[in-house]
Amino acid sequence: MQQRLAHGEAAALGEFYDRFASLVHSLAHRVLDDEDAADRVTREVFAYIWEHPDSYDPKQGTLRSWVAAVTRHQAVQRLRQTEAASARDGGTEAPEPAEIEQKIHEASTAARADFIVTSMPAPLRAALELAYFQRRDYRQTAADLGVTEDEARRRLRLGLQLLSTAHHHPALPPAHRAAHPARAPHAPRVPRPPHSPYTGPGTSAPPGPGRGRSL
Repeated sequence: MQQRLAHGEAAALGEFYDRFASLVHSLAHRVLDDEDAADRVTREVFAYIWEHPDSYDPKQGTLRSWVAAVTRHQAVQRLRQTEAASARDGGTEAPEPAEIEQKIHEASTAARADFIVTSMPAPLRAALELAYFQRRDYRQTAADLGVTEDEARRRLRLGLQLLSTAHHHPALPPAHRAAHPARAPHAPRVPRPPHSPYTGPGTSAPPGPGRGRSL
Protein backbone atom coordinates (compact mmCIF):
# COMPACT_ATOMS: atom_id res chain seq x y z
CA MET A 1 0.00 0.00 0.00
CA GLN A 2 2.85 2.40 0.77
CA GLN A 3 4.25 1.87 -2.73
CA ARG A 4 0.86 2.56 -4.27
CA LEU A 5 0.60 5.79 -2.30
CA ALA A 6 4.09 6.74 -3.42
CA HIS A 7 2.93 6.28 -7.02
CA GLY A 8 0.00 8.64 -6.42
CA GLU A 9 -2.85 6.10 -6.48
CA ALA A 10 -5.83 7.88 -4.96
CA ALA A 11 -7.59 4.53 -4.49
CA ALA A 12 -4.77 3.49 -2.17
CA LEU A 13 -5.47 6.50 0.04
CA GLY A 14 -9.11 5.43 0.26
CA GLU A 15 -8.09 1.94 1.32
CA PHE A 16 -5.62 3.40 3.80
CA TYR A 17 -8.38 5.57 5.23
CA ASP A 18 -10.76 2.62 5.59
CA ARG A 19 -8.07 0.73 7.45
CA PHE A 20 -6.86 3.43 9.84
CA ALA A 21 -9.47 6.22 10.09
CA SER A 22 -11.05 4.92 13.27
CA LEU A 23 -7.63 4.65 14.94
CA VAL A 24 -6.62 8.16 13.86
CA HIS A 25 -9.85 9.81 14.94
CA SER A 26 -9.93 7.94 18.26
CA LEU A 27 -6.36 8.91 19.20
CA ALA A 28 -6.87 12.53 18.11
CA HIS A 29 -10.06 12.77 20.15
CA ARG A 30 -8.28 11.23 23.15
CA VAL A 31 -5.68 14.01 23.06
CA LEU A 32 -7.96 16.92 22.17
CA ASP A 33 -11.31 15.93 23.73
CA ASP A 34 -13.02 17.86 20.94
CA GLU A 35 -14.95 16.39 18.01
CA ASP A 36 -14.28 19.16 15.50
CA ALA A 37 -10.58 19.33 16.37
CA ALA A 38 -10.29 15.54 16.03
CA ASP A 39 -11.95 15.78 12.61
CA ARG A 40 -9.42 18.39 11.50
CA VAL A 41 -6.48 16.35 12.76
CA THR A 42 -7.84 13.29 10.96
CA ARG A 43 -7.87 15.20 7.68
CA GLU A 44 -4.39 16.57 8.33
CA VAL A 45 -2.95 13.15 9.11
CA PHE A 46 -4.23 11.58 5.91
CA ALA A 47 -3.12 14.60 3.89
CA TYR A 48 0.38 14.21 5.35
CA ILE A 49 0.40 10.48 4.58
CA TRP A 50 -0.70 11.22 1.01
CA GLU A 51 2.06 13.77 0.53
CA HIS A 52 4.82 11.93 2.43
CA PRO A 53 4.33 8.17 2.03
CA ASP A 54 8.08 7.61 1.99
CA SER A 55 8.44 8.95 5.53
CA TYR A 56 7.37 5.52 6.78
CA ASP A 57 10.37 3.32 7.54
CA PRO A 58 9.42 -0.37 8.01
CA LYS A 59 12.60 -0.86 10.05
CA GLN A 60 11.22 1.45 12.73
CA GLY A 61 7.97 -0.43 13.35
CA THR A 62 4.64 -1.40 11.88
CA LEU A 63 2.53 0.73 9.59
CA ARG A 64 -0.11 1.00 12.32
CA SER A 65 2.48 2.28 14.81
CA TRP A 66 3.66 4.88 12.32
CA VAL A 67 0.12 6.11 11.70
CA ALA A 68 -0.45 6.36 15.46
CA ALA A 69 2.79 8.33 15.89
CA VAL A 70 1.84 10.77 13.12
CA THR A 71 -1.59 11.23 14.70
CA ARG A 72 -0.26 11.71 18.19
CA HIS A 73 2.28 14.25 16.99
CA GLN A 74 -0.30 16.21 15.02
CA ALA A 75 -2.82 16.16 17.87
CA VAL A 76 -0.25 17.23 20.47
CA GLN A 77 0.83 20.14 18.28
CA ARG A 78 -2.78 21.28 17.86
CA LEU A 79 -3.40 20.97 21.61
CA ARG A 80 -0.28 23.00 22.35
CA GLN A 81 -1.42 25.72 19.93
CA THR A 82 -4.91 25.76 21.43
CA GLU A 83 -3.62 25.96 24.99
CA ALA A 84 -1.16 28.71 24.09
CA ALA A 85 -3.94 30.76 22.49
CA SER A 86 -6.15 30.27 25.54
CA ALA A 87 -3.30 31.35 27.81
CA ARG A 88 -2.79 34.55 25.80
CA ASP A 89 -6.48 35.38 26.12
CA GLY A 90 -6.76 34.40 29.77
CA GLY A 91 -4.97 37.36 31.32
CA THR A 92 -4.22 36.87 35.01
CA GLU A 93 -6.31 33.69 35.03
CA ALA A 94 -4.10 32.02 32.42
CA PRO A 95 -2.38 28.79 33.49
CA GLU A 96 1.38 28.70 33.91
CA PRO A 97 3.45 27.20 31.06
CA ALA A 98 4.34 24.25 33.28
CA GLU A 99 0.63 23.54 33.82
CA ILE A 100 0.01 23.62 30.09
CA GLU A 101 2.87 21.22 29.42
CA GLN A 102 1.60 18.88 32.14
CA LYS A 103 -1.85 18.82 30.52
CA ILE A 104 -0.29 18.11 27.14
CA HIS A 105 1.88 15.35 28.59
CA GLU A 106 -1.09 13.70 30.29
CA ALA A 107 -3.20 13.82 27.12
CA SER A 108 -0.36 12.44 25.02
CA THR A 109 0.32 9.65 27.52
CA ALA A 110 -3.37 8.69 27.64
CA ALA A 111 -3.50 8.47 23.85
CA ARG A 112 -0.36 6.33 23.73
CA ALA A 113 -1.77 4.06 26.44
CA ASP A 114 -4.95 3.65 24.38
CA PHE A 115 -2.88 2.62 21.39
CA ILE A 116 -0.78 0.17 23.41
CA VAL A 117 -3.84 -1.53 24.89
CA THR A 118 -5.62 -1.87 21.55
CA SER A 119 -2.42 -3.14 19.90
CA MET A 120 -1.41 -5.77 22.43
CA PRO A 121 -2.30 -9.46 21.90
CA ALA A 122 -5.95 -10.23 22.62
CA PRO A 123 -5.24 -12.48 25.67
CA LEU A 124 -3.29 -9.70 27.41
CA ARG A 125 -5.87 -7.07 26.53
CA ALA A 126 -8.73 -9.24 27.81
CA ALA A 127 -6.93 -9.78 31.13
CA LEU A 128 -6.32 -6.05 31.58
CA GLU A 129 -9.89 -5.14 30.73
CA LEU A 130 -11.24 -7.63 33.28
CA ALA A 131 -8.81 -6.65 36.03
CA TYR A 132 -8.74 -2.89 35.64
CA PHE A 133 -11.94 -1.85 33.90
CA GLN A 134 -14.28 -4.45 35.39
CA ARG A 135 -12.47 -4.57 38.76
CA ARG A 136 -11.89 -8.35 38.79
CA ASP A 137 -9.10 -9.75 40.95
CA TYR A 138 -6.68 -12.20 39.38
CA ARG A 139 -8.69 -15.21 40.59
CA GLN A 140 -11.89 -13.89 39.01
CA THR A 141 -9.94 -12.93 35.90
CA ALA A 142 -8.59 -16.48 35.63
CA ALA A 143 -12.10 -17.94 36.01
CA ASP A 144 -13.62 -15.56 33.43
CA LEU A 145 -10.86 -16.35 30.93
CA GLY A 146 -10.83 -20.08 31.64
CA VAL A 147 -7.10 -20.11 32.47
CA THR A 148 -5.07 -20.93 35.56
CA GLU A 149 -4.38 -18.29 38.17
CA ASP A 150 -0.68 -18.36 37.27
CA GLU A 151 -1.53 -17.71 33.63
CA ALA A 152 -3.85 -14.85 34.59
CA ARG A 153 -1.06 -13.27 36.66
CA ARG A 154 1.40 -13.72 33.79
CA ARG A 155 -0.92 -12.01 31.32
CA LEU A 156 -1.58 -9.12 33.69
CA ARG A 157 2.13 -8.69 34.37
CA LEU A 158 3.02 -8.62 30.67
CA GLY A 159 0.14 -6.30 29.86
CA LEU A 160 1.18 -3.86 32.58
CA GLN A 161 4.79 -3.96 31.40
CA LEU A 162 3.66 -2.94 27.92
CA LEU A 163 1.33 -0.29 29.28
CA SER A 164 4.06 1.23 31.44
CA THR A 165 5.97 2.27 28.31
CA ALA A 166 3.31 4.93 27.67
CA HIS A 167 4.78 6.98 30.51
CA HIS A 168 8.27 6.95 28.97
CA HIS A 169 7.30 8.39 25.61
CA PRO A 170 7.32 12.18 26.03
CA ALA A 171 5.22 14.58 24.00
CA LEU A 172 6.89 16.63 21.29
CA PRO A 173 8.98 19.37 22.98
CA PRO A 174 7.68 22.95 22.64
CA ALA A 175 10.79 24.09 20.75
CA HIS A 176 9.99 21.81 17.81
CA ARG A 177 8.19 23.57 14.98
CA ALA A 178 7.62 21.74 11.72
CA ALA A 179 5.69 22.77 8.66
CA HIS A 180 1.92 22.43 8.89
CA PRO A 181 0.83 19.88 6.26
CA ALA A 182 -1.44 21.22 3.57
CA ARG A 183 -4.19 19.07 2.16
CA ALA A 184 -3.18 17.33 -1.04
CA PRO A 185 -5.07 18.85 -3.99
CA HIS A 186 -5.95 15.50 -5.55
CA ALA A 187 -6.52 13.53 -2.36
CA PRO A 188 -10.10 12.37 -1.79
CA ARG A 189 -12.07 14.21 0.87
CA VAL A 190 -11.67 12.54 4.24
CA PRO A 191 -15.04 12.22 5.99
CA ARG A 192 -15.50 11.99 9.72
CA PRO A 193 -14.87 8.43 10.92
CA PRO A 194 -16.79 6.77 13.71
CA HIS A 195 -15.38 6.72 17.23
CA SER A 196 -13.34 3.71 18.20
CA PRO A 197 -15.39 1.43 20.49
CA TYR A 198 -12.50 1.37 22.95
CA THR A 199 -12.31 4.39 25.24
CA GLY A 200 -9.95 3.27 27.99
CA PRO A 201 -6.06 4.06 28.84
CA GLY A 202 -1.65 8.81 19.63
CA THR A 203 0.27 20.36 13.78
CA SER A 204 2.74 19.46 11.77
CA ALA A 205 4.81 16.83 10.13
CA PRO A 206 5.73 13.97 12.48
CA PRO A 207 9.17 13.57 14.01
CA GLY A 208 11.84 11.96 11.94
CA PRO A 209 13.05 12.44 8.38
CA GLY A 210 10.73 12.17 5.43
CA ARG A 211 10.65 13.03 1.78
CA GLY A 212 7.65 15.03 0.63
CA ARG A 213 5.87 14.29 -2.62
CA SER A 214 4.79 17.14 -4.81
CA LEU A 215 1.67 16.55 -6.90
